[in-house]
Amino acid sequence: MHPLRCLLSGIPFNGPIGAARVGYINDQYVLNPTQDELKESKLNLVVAGTEGAVLMVESEAELLSEDQMLGAVVFGHDQQQVVIKEINELVKEAGKPRWDWQPEAVNEALNARVAALAEARLSDAYRITDKQERYAQVDVIKSETIATLVAEDESLDANELG
Repeated sequence: MHPLRCLLSGIPFNGPIGAARVGYINDQYVLNPTQDELKESKLNLVVAGTEGAVLMVESEAELLSEDQMLGAVVFGHDQQQVVIKEINELVKEAGKPRWDWQPEAVNEALNARVAALAEARLSDAYRITDKQERYAQVDVIKSETIATLVAEDESLDANELG
């Protein structure tokens, strides 16, 4: 579902999220450069975030300084605020009331038991360099952990745990 639809529907959603592409041409940051501008740009950076935080950065760049790269991220995040503000205004005017929803309480005892059964084994499994072998070992650990939990507590459903 499109994030704007989530916001307008009232579904609990920690948005809006904005995104911007940033180029760097003639020592200037360029917002959403065209394909022709990107050919002469020293930078092709995409930054996505919320009103208060950067969530994702992807870039291709020629040799730029750390300050230039950080400046590009800040520039892109600042430019997103215009779109985020407009989305918030639209939601204020046209959106439905936000749903009153609370997540289920976390089962701390179950989390602790899973950690006791699997944490050290998973740590070892993630040291396996072969991807297929590593995934296979993680699957074994998952299956054995679920089997142990269900054997210890019959009220648990293996399908819900998996």
